[in-house]
Amino acid sequence: MKLFLLLAQATMVGLFAVGLLSVLITWIYFLSLVKNKRVTLQAKFGDGQKAEAGWVPVSVMISGNVLRPLLGTIQVRLIFSKKRMSEKIILDTNVSRPRHWWRQAIRGSGHTLLHDRGIYDSEKILILFCDMLGLVSLPCRVPYAQQLFTLPQANEWQKIKAEPHSTEEQKHRIEIPKRVEGEYVNYKEFETGDNIQRIVWKIYAKSGQLVVRIPEMKDPYASHLYFYVSYFHGFDLKEGVFETELLNVYKDHVRSLFEAIQRNGYEVRMPNDQEVPKLSGVGDKKAELFQITAASWQNTTTPSLYLNYTKAAFVCLSSLAPVSEVEIIAKKLPAGIPIVIVKLSSAIPSPFRWKVKDIFFRPEKTPTDNLRQPWMFASLRRALLKNETAIETALAGRDNSWLTDIIKLEV
Repeated sequence: MKLFLLLAQATMVGLFAVGLLSVLITWIYFLSLVKNKRVTLQAKFGDGQKAEAGWVPVSVMISGNVLRPLLGTIQVRLIFSKKRMSEKIILDTNVSRPRHWWRQAIRGSGHTLLHDRGIYDSEKILILFCDMLGLVSLPCRVPYAQQLFTLPQANEWQKIKAEPHSTEEQKHRIEIPKRVEGEYVNYKEFETGDNIQRIVWKIYAKSGQLVVRIPEMKDPYASHLYFYVSYFHGFDLKEGVFETELLNVYKDHVRSLFEAIQRNGYEVRMPNDQEVPKLSGVGDKKAELFQITAASWQNTTTPSLYLNYTKAAFVCLSSLAPVSEVEIIAKKLPAGIPIVIVKLSSAIPSPFRWKVKDIFFRPEKTPTDNLRQPWMFASLRRALLKNETAIETALAGRDNSWLTDIIKLEV
């Protein structure tokens, strides 16, 4: 037994020594490859440039004569600006080289949590050479610049009816006329002077009523629908965790409203209330989702000055907007134009909120779990509740106005 224990001890020490020596050799060799620029790195998030916020698929590939430690692994982590870092990804797949016995690259894929809706700037890739026991991890940092942006999360499908402002109609000609009415779309009762060839005899045979098809017409004009979204706040905000999470929730609601308004068949335009940073590969056309993603809280352009009251067809504010601004907009904006104010005091759930199934099943952890209890006693939450009460009073006498944290409107 004593001899067996000595043999087992020697085996463990030998394996650890071999693993350590293997990690050290492959790490030094990789450093020489990086110094001589004989390796290239590639990283891909989502579709290559954007992904929806949350757990984002990511793949990393290192091209070159890279050696793995004996019975060990090579792991990578991407380092972003503002001291953010991705999850570990193991490079466990070989990329073969055509008509060659040695691989041309190693690759790994996985998911990393990118919770904030916005632009992520990757600065470096941290490469770790790990032994088989996970006791030793030798790092190497390689500069790697890439930009990506995470879109707000899409909420459940909503149906919101919205129409262009009347002063905007019949002013913007389009290349492909839109059908406004016609055969198989509308019918009307037969009147004197109607073409009898347009009588629908099938309907007459069933109901005995004479109806005719309305001749198909196409309107060569279409109106743009202007959706005004303000990120103005009237509070002393800082770049803290509460402010960031409130912005995340607000962007989710704005995206839901934008996509719901788009389903009305009009081209939706979103004027900016701030300068949006440019991102390579993102054009000016059809960049509304990027515009929502890249926006941030601002306190320079007030909503009352930002809005064009003759064009606006839909207005969205946050409950961070001062009640005085809401009163001005409600007074100047025509009564038929909807105003939605997103209620942010409940954006971070209460720590006392639970469901019956939580008794039997452990609830899934979310990035906001650590914020629930501090948010209950935060001074910003108390100020928000007071402001929301004043906003609700200001909107009491106006139709088409909502202060809500759940976008389920039938406008």
